[in-house]
Amino acid sequence: MFAGGDGTVEIGDTGTIYRYGANFLLRTRPLWLAQGLAVEILGAPNNTSLNGQRHTDAYAEAIAHAIDFAQTKTSAPVWLVGTSAGTTGAANGAAHLTGKVAGLVLTSSVTRQGSVGETVFDTNLAAITVPVLIVANQNDTCPVTPPGDASRIASALARSARKEVVYVQSDQIHSPVCEAMAPHGYLGIEAAVVQRIADWIRATPSK
Repeated sequence: MFAGGDGTVEIGDTGTIYRYGANFLLRTRPLWLAQGLAVEILGAPNNTSLNGQRHTDAYAEAIAHAIDFAQTKTSAPVWLVGTSAGTTGAANGAAHLTGKVAGLVLTSSVTRQGSVGETVFDTNLAAITVPVLIVANQNDTCPVTPPGDASRIASALARSARKEVVYVQSDQIHSPVCEAMAPHGYLGIEAAVVQRIADWIRATPSK
């Protein structure tokens, strides 16, 4: 799981998340577990900001180490799931680590330049061969994650074995538009979105 913001997720020794805990992917951990999926949360190396770093070769290498660790805990196929700014990191991992990654899920993808300094288009989307699900909220009004750009991402995935764009809709908002408690973070429809993603993952044949 790749959270958004600057990526500095603070995880305590007991697994408690102290920063970015409201992030869509992080606050829905019980829902993913209820789907029978194991979850690995990625923080930032040395707890330093990932802004401008998620598309780099060095970050892809860090993801490779995280996958190696996950595979010491389970033999299940590894999917990279990113939200908001985390989609750039997830896409970068899928582009570099084809042999280690079974699939990719992008939610509320950053496609326009903003404070994080990079977008999913700064990664080599054309190199991704694994299945990709792109989820967008039609009511997401964050300027850097316009839902209409989901189709642009799909078009750039020239070699993906399977790709689909799924649009959802919600209108609850209790935070700024680019933060978690808004359509950007699927507020109010978390269970339905997690179910849709989990069903798509299960429907994708394992290699």
